[in-house]
Amino acid sequence: MNNSCSKPNFREGASGKSGGGGSKLQSKANRTKRSRDMGLTSQPEEIHYRTHLFFAPNRPGYDVGEASYGIGGTGTGIGANNGLVPMTAGGVRTEPISLATLDRDCFIIPVHSVDRFLPAGIPLPPPPVDGPTTKPSSPLSVLEVSDPKLCILVHLMSPLEPIDPVLESPLSHPLLKQRSVASELVTEVQQANTAVGGMLLANMEKISEFPFIAYYVINTMQTDPSNFYTGMRVSSLSKFEPKNLRYTAAHTLDLYSEVAAICRPPLQLAPSESGSFKKTQTPATGYIISVFKVFEGDDGERFEKNWLYWTGARMLYRYLPRTAGLRRISLHKSTSQRGDKMYLLICECAELLKDINAAAVLIPALRARLCGYTGLYRPIQAF
Repeated sequence: MNNSCSKPNFREGASGKSGGGGSKLQSKANRTKRSRDMGLTSQPEEIHYRTHLFFAPNRPGYDVGEASYGIGGTGTGIGANNGLVPMTAGGVRTEPISLATLDRDCFIIPVHSVDRFLPAGIPLPPPPVDGPTTKPSSPLSVLEVSDPKLCILVHLMSPLEPIDPVLESPLSHPLLKQRSVASELVTEVQQANTAVGGMLLANMEKISEFPFIAYYVINTMQTDPSNFYTGMRVSSLSKFEPKNLRYTAAHTLDLYSEVAAICRPPLQLAPSESGSFKKTQTPATGYIISVFKVFEGDDGERFEKNWLYWTGARMLYRYLPRTAGLRRISLHKSTSQRGDKMYLLICECAELLKDINAAAVLIPALRARLCGYTGLYRPIQAF
């Protein structure tokens, strides 16, 4: 499988195609180009829920992405009053599971995406049975919580290149200039209060496909994502105007939804903290980010059910040193209804920068798969 992420360009709309080429992550003979319509305009109005699937990686028989989990626990579900309905068994705890008391790693998958992003080989637990029971109906525990109604905008920036290289001064520092302009954009969003959280990430390597990535979290109940996208695109074009800056660069702005995640407790999903990065980041927080591009029609159900493998999430979860302080591995998919699909895998580690060498050994292994673009990032601005 030979996969790549092409150089991006400004898109003409949230649902348009991104510029540049790219090769298929997976091809099928006589494929049908089915659209799952994850765009903003076609989503139904009913309330979705986020499904938490808990597992215990420290027990024998555990393997991410495979059916043998070796889990013993209590299954929970949503009752008529949206309260937890525990299913008890001998020798296991019977108190309701909540995010505050969560002590195990878990998958977080929106219910409307479970059919596509629940990893292959993992059975979805059936609804709980009323009345006393002596045997749990599933080895997995399930907890449903309200959807936080969040959307994500990601701005990928390629390195600045001079318009006239002959006149380029050897004393110029285009990277510093790009950082300054990108920081101004993040500050403007923070002051406008149109996003509940945002951060500017800087690549830690000397040469990078995307030296800076801006990441914004939008509350869809307060801000219309399409309007936010349009405003960000106009602001970015103005700030990075080649005639004024004397440099040019390729940019990709796209709206994403978080379709799956692996989280490690403690979880901080309270409404007041949802989307805020300044409260959750530490001075040693770092990110491993992978960017993937898939041709239209290649984002099939079988392909997405195996996301743990082709994204490298399984490798990160199994082999990332515990000293890195893994907190979250989240998969984002672009919400565009037409055109090529973009996927982002974001691995957040609370202590990554304390021992960067131990964690960086995984970067060459991820890149050796020739699948997407992978980089090591640190936050330089957050709100």
